[in-house]
Amino acid sequence: MFFGMAFLWSRVIRQKLNPEKREKSKYFTNYLVLWIFIAIFTEYLQVLVPGRSFDYLDITTNILGGTIGTVIFVYMNKKGSTLV
Repeated sequence: MFFGMAFLWSRVIRQKLNPEKREKSKYFTNYLVLWIFIAIFTEYLQVLVPGRSFDYLDITTNILGGTIGTVIFVYMNKKGSTLV
């Protein structure tokens, strides 16, 4: 889920940003921080749902999925793929 969200969200953000003002390293860093925050927040919300629990492994896989989605998007964007 986080892989797909990161990839699609990257696509939307890339289309909205002004190409002259984009900084690639800042772009990646901001997304990494975003996915870490969302992963932790999602796990925290599960504590409030009956039958669900907080799990550090879920946080790790969520961060990994978001990071991989962003990295693949950046790679495909560099190569000029029609998917991005």
